Amino acid sequence: MTDSLKSDPHFFSAWADSWWDTDSKMNPLKSFNPLRFAYFDPYAADGWEGVRVLDVGCGGGYTTEFLHARGSVVSGVDVSPKLVAAARRHAEQTGKDIDYRVGAAEALPFDDAAFDIVTCVDVLEHVQSPRAAVAEIHRVLRPGGLFMYDTINRTFMSRVMMIWLPERVLGIVPKGAHDWNDFITPAEMNAHLTSAGFTPIGAAKGIAIRGQNKDGSLKAKLTSDISSLYLGVARR
Repeated sequence: MTDSLKSDPHFFSAWADSWWDTDSKMNPLKSFNPLRFAYFDPYAADGWEGVRVLDVGCGGGYTTEFLHARGSVVSGVDVSPKLVAAARRHAEQTGKDIDYRVGAAEALPFDDAAFDIVTCVDVLEHVQSPRAAVAEIHRVLRPGGLFMYDTINRTFMSRVMMIWLPERVLGIVPKGAHDWNDFITPAEMNAHLTSAGFTPIGAAKGIAIRGQNKDGSLKAKLTSDISSLYLGVARR
């Protein structure tokens, strides 16, 4: 697939050395975490303090550090050795105890039932096999554990909002970051979840991107529209 991470799993490695720079090309990704966790938080009934959390596809560590700040016992895994090195380096420089490992979502380097919660954000549309990745996430979760994710719907709207506008017009996402053919419809996602043994809970929500602020952060909000980027939660 042309320009797909399925043919280049290390696409984002090119930004590893600058991941945490103030003018990093990846900085807009930080804007999603407050919105994601505004959606996820009600499902984490006991809060995040002391909870064992794995972030699958952690990249350079934006979400793992967000979780660490909430008191979670955090691990992160990414297929890119360069991104894992960048994440480790920043955690060490800022005094954060985060367990980072190199590994694919479809073959997680962790024991069965090792985590209370697994997060996987902006990742499933990039992996070789979303179904295998979801099955592996199920394996590493304890019984009753939660899988919290977001991914991108395969619609005309997502082609406009997630590829054409951010990559080709606004230039806030590197060209080639997404392949529309790799996007996952909610029906397909639910099939992956049920096949793995998950029970979806709650109603999915979307994130609408409205533009970019002067500081590089994104103008975005939670919405009931799931035609583009959408979030969900499932229980093991």
